[in-house]
Amino acid sequence: MATPSFIRLRSLSMAAIAFFTLITGACRRDEEDAIDPNIPCAEITSPTTWADRGEGIDYILNCDLVVSAKLTIAPGVVIQCANNASITIESNGAIVAVGNASAPIIFQGESALAGIWQGLFIRSNSPENELRYCTISHAGSGSFDGSDVKAAIRLRQSSLVKILNSTISKSARDGIYIEGLDTDSQNPISVYQANSISECARYPLNILGATVNVLDGTSSTYTANANQFINIRGGRLYGDHIWKKTSIPYRVEEVVAAGYYNDNGSLTLNPGVTINFAGGAGLCSGDYSTGSWMRIVGTATERITLTGETALAGAWKGIAFQSTLPQNAIQFADISFGGGGSFTGNTSQKANIRAGSWSAGSFTISDATISGSIGYGIYASFSSPDITWPASVVFSNNALGDYFHD
Repeated sequence: MATPSFIRLRSLSMAAIAFFTLITGACRRDEEDAIDPNIPCAEITSPTTWADRGEGIDYILNCDLVVSAKLTIAPGVVIQCANNASITIESNGAIVAVGNASAPIIFQGESALAGIWQGLFIRSNSPENELRYCTISHAGSGSFDGSDVKAAIRLRQSSLVKILNSTISKSARDGIYIEGLDTDSQNPISVYQANSISECARYPLNILGATVNVLDGTSSTYTANANQFINIRGGRLYGDHIWKKTSIPYRVEEVVAAGYYNDNGSLTLNPGVTINFAGGAGLCSGDYSTGSWMRIVGTATERITLTGETALAGAWKGIAFQSTLPQNAIQFADISFGGGGSFTGNTSQKANIRAGSWSAGSFTISDATISGSIGYGIYASFSSPDITWPASVVFSNNALGDYFHD
């Protein structure tokens, strides 16, 4: 017997309704299961992990995020940062952003322009703080505190962090900036290896003297920055410090002193080091500390260069040895355009090289050139032993003479 047509139609209608219900239900579940990429702006107060979601952009940051607990970021995570957004790692927090060569962690601006977002501000001294295989770009839009300090990574001087195999680019100011005054000696970077900093609007590194000891020489690269120098704002060096040859010159902004009173320090400049000094800047050993010393010894093929940032007599203060230790030495070095200050305030005691100022000083010298001083080539204070040198030391164009001993 044939099935009535109205029954067939009723069966088809019920099937269609069931199919429609299945499809719409699945869509609703997909909508409910979708993950919002926007990072909540509430302060992070409990351990948090940002996992790789497998998206082109895993997370979007639209605010000033404060981290007061351990934040772990998985390899491959991409974080897009909106205009003026920032991440601050507070003293009770930590950031563990450890990517790898095939899955780096990426912090980027919402557009590919310098200065879109503020950057990272690490105020924590947790030994867990680490940036490894991270790419940080388009930062430096603001300072976190209304000051003139802007950088992709800003470090409080009492903080602690490892930075390895990471890339910083297109900061609107500095790549990495370390807070602190020129009299401070702390170094917040515990490990610095194989990093690349490029296209920053000021310096790739804007740091203190104590930080230079941890730099990895020519293993890190610095390209196309507005000022192709590692800027050292000054500082006191306690303990032993070695400044390695880097792929770009150092620039010293104020006086760097190895040792101070009862805190002894030493500074060794490795072969090939080049330092350009700003006006009033210089190097000294034994600032009231007679147990401190400086060793400025290059090689015949990799000389050390100490000069002003402008090629004018008196462009910088010069160097001063204020101890009589046998480690004080200059060899295979070229020292020019100093004498811009005296280290004692006595304007008649200006020279490229001082032996003694507040205390007696001495050094050995060979295979060196001393030129362009606005004062003397070498000035030895009355309390210092006489300085002698071999024929391999060449003097030229020193305004007040090549050598003077009180």
